[in-house]
Amino acid sequence: MSILATLRQYRLVSLHIAAYRFNPGVISTVVTVALLYVMISLGFWQLDRAAFKDTLQQKIMERKSLSASGLDELPAPIEDRRYLPVKFTGEYDGPHSFLLDNKTLKSNVGYHVFTPVKISDSKAVLVARGFVKMGRTREQLPAIAPPSGKIEFRGLLDLPPSRALVLADNVQQTERWPVVLQYVDLAELSQLLGYELYDMVLWSDKDEAGSLEYDLPVLNLNSAKNTGYAFQWFAMSLALFIIYVVVNTKRR
Repeated sequence: MSILATLRQYRLVSLHIAAYRFNPGVISTVVTVALLYVMISLGFWQLDRAAFKDTLQQKIMERKSLSASGLDELPAPIEDRRYLPVKFTGEYDGPHSFLLDNKTLKSNVGYHVFTPVKISDSKAVLVARGFVKMGRTREQLPAIAPPSGKIEFRGLLDLPPSRALVLADNVQQTERWPVVLQYVDLAELSQLLGYELYDMVLWSDKDEAGSLEYDLPVLNLNSAKNTGYAFQWFAMSLALFIIYVVVNTKRR
């Protein structure tokens, strides 16, 4: 007799309850316990994700309500600077702007406009100025010339937009400006501009000088979705346990 056949015949326990007998096998018990462990672990992981999102959302709201600080007053870790309101004085690098492609706002297709603001001779902050509609053709780029002179800028710091779906390589046809981009890479743009860019992007406040149609990205921290997933995993765990009990319970 093979080991597998022996295991199938072997019973871990035999419990008699009224007219029924609970008599589970080794293999079904091991498989059920393994699956229950995985599913319950996933349920608690989803609950942890929901708690993390709630904490992060609260932190973001707290940071947005703070008074604006100067760039030299900010903490060093980049995560501690996300969503902090800042203010600084600088001057738009007017001839050099970038258009982040494939954006939509209110059913209009267009670009997010990014323009460097020079805060010294060798350093600048890339400012997200807002949304602008696309021209009639892709060859017809929008007019986005910023104001000149020294300006006080206010806004929220954040990481550059993530590369959700890259449809093509960044277009580096610098014979004409603004340059159309498929993604924002600060190191790549620094090399193109010939001076250093700050390691974060400033999303300009509404109605600031040089700002366009306001389109601050909203971070989706929907913890209810994770809570729902956790409920599903726990419900499936309960269903599996009930099936295990029913299948291994026979009438005497």
